Amino acid sequence: MNPTVIKSMKPIITVALAGVVSCFVTGCETTGLSLREHSGVDYPGYVLSLRPSNSRIVANKVAPPIRLAVAQIGESAPPRKMLEDLQQRTDLITSVISLPLPGEATRSYGYNNTPEKAPDYAGRIQTVCQLAQASGADYIFLFGGNMDTWSKASQLSLLDITIIGGVLIPSTEINLEGKGAGVLIDAATGQPVFFVNTENKLSKYTPDFLQDDKKTELMVQGRDDLVQKTTDEFLRQLASQRSK
Repeated sequence: MNPTVIKSMKPIITVALAGVVSCFVTGCETTGLSLREHSGVDYPGYVLSLRPSNSRIVANKVAPPIRLAVAQIGESAPPRKMLEDLQQRTDLITSVISLPLPGEATRSYGYNNTPEKAPDYAGRIQTVCQLAQASGADYIFLFGGNMDTWSKASQLSLLDITIIGGVLIPSTEINLEGKGAGVLIDAATGQPVFFVNTENKLSKYTPDFLQDDKKTELMVQGRDDLVQKTTDEFLRQLASQRSK
């Protein structure tokens, strides 16, 4: 074979081999239900700072309808759709207000690699409870969660060596697994009343060159779905309190 031809084929062969390897490579990324909720400042940290009652009966006592405050970790306010859904259940909730709740911790930008300052979870909970009471709320629904995403290339990724293949052929599968969690807190005592847990799984195929955009779209869809499931489960559990 002509040496010139062989030389010109080397880049193509290299790219093709990389495509074969990518069929077996996966990557995983974890984020919070909010982009500003992350490991170290997240739902478990807030929940573990609560002050449970020594009496299970007292801790679980709630009689709807209630006046409710809602706070999502990492957000200045919960999603509007969630607040609207809660406001429609006048048989369970007489009023709904939204409260902010910090997510990200203070970071150090010096040259001494100082770790992030640990958040004062207990202090934040106390402040949120005081704000809720000052706003006329009896209880706070605090919620957050986490989302794991990863991508996996299929055999079709071999066609990504061409621009057309990378843009048009859905060779990459994007997967998402999410978990939503929330707790109803007595604003007067700071004690947990009941807990809510939800989860979802989503996936979609996408051309490799469009992977980042499609991943973002899937995460938005996953967040919206988890918030809705968390809202529905919260209302179901609140309704069940009427029979206790």
